[in-house]
Amino acid sequence: LGFRTSSRLSTKFQLLVHGAYGYLDDKFKYGASLYYMFRKNPHTFAGIRYKYDIEQLGQSENAFLEDYIFRTLLARSRSAKLTMSKDFLAYVENDWFMGFSNNLYLKYKILYPINSQSVFKFNEDGQEMAKDKITLSEIQLITHFAYNEKFVSGAFRRRSIGTKYPILDVSYTYGIKNCLNSDYGYHKLDIRLRQWFNIGSVGWSRYMFNIGKVWGTLPYPLLKIHEGNETYMWDEFAFNTMNYYEFVSDEYFSWYYTHHFDGFFLNHIPLIKKLRWREVVYFRGLIGSISSKNKNYSVFPDNIYFLDKGPYCEAGVAIENIFKFIRIDGIWRMNYLDHPDTRKFMVMVSLWFNF
Repeated sequence: LGFRTSSRLSTKFQLLVHGAYGYLDDKFKYGASLYYMFRKNPHTFAGIRYKYDIEQLGQSENAFLEDYIFRTLLARSRSAKLTMSKDFLAYVENDWFMGFSNNLYLKYKILYPINSQSVFKFNEDGQEMAKDKITLSEIQLITHFAYNEKFVSGAFRRRSIGTKYPILDVSYTYGIKNCLNSDYGYHKLDIRLRQWFNIGSVGWSRYMFNIGKVWGTLPYPLLKIHEGNETYMWDEFAFNTMNYYEFVSDEYFSWYYTHHFDGFFLNHIPLIKKLRWREVVYFRGLIGSISSKNKNYSVFPDNIYFLDKGPYCEAGVAIENIFKFIRIDGIWRMNYLDHPDTRKFMVMVSLWFNF
């Protein structure tokens, strides 16, 4: 059960509250958030959030949250890799000018293992140790640059409608050891570059490159858990044939390329031309490694693997603009097929709007 205030109460702040009861674990989950809008142009707002709830680590920024009804209806497997978390977040976002912004986050989080594991297991000083929680304190700074970027704005939220120029996002995270009893000190750097561009009458393309590194000896939940997807809803920011928690790294590079033909082939088929369907192809890959210190520190669950047999790759074809907003994808997983619960080919659906 949840609610949020609207602009009828205030155009400056918004309050969100939710609560839930898990009838299998007999636990209450809850959270509250408060946003405050200082100004809309340039965009400046701040917020705080407290949450005690389940969380799916290794889920993309674009994925449905665990409590969304679509996440339940379109799940292709039971949610058995969840983590309980208690976290406090304070942040501020500021546009220096249109398309150039900084986000500053102060995070305090405690992770509790659930389901198949009752404790996190690690190797310290040559002995196996067990912890019933992981505590972390972080400062994160995200820099976003997109020249001539345009937005659609509501009362409290806005959504980017992109730019024809490259978009650069740089994220730096500093984990502060012993701050509020946090367990680990570390540094994380993640850089992402993306752009779309026209190719004459053949349609348009989009590419995305992502490179990152983690410094420090850390338990596996704090390393880079590569974004998987265990639903039938296609996710542009995830590896859609990869399971959650399947691959972990502390150095990584990924790439994504897609081309939208906009009917270049299908328009030559008379009946299909009237439907205005559009064809798409794409390819996604990932290279990653993990240091010997991090590999030896954690006692990894059986479902976690390393990218030590070469790049992970998947490719797909899609038909979009079905009834003007539905997209159907066929996706092939090209390697690491010997892992449990993997599928070489999948059909997925999504809602896709071309403006």
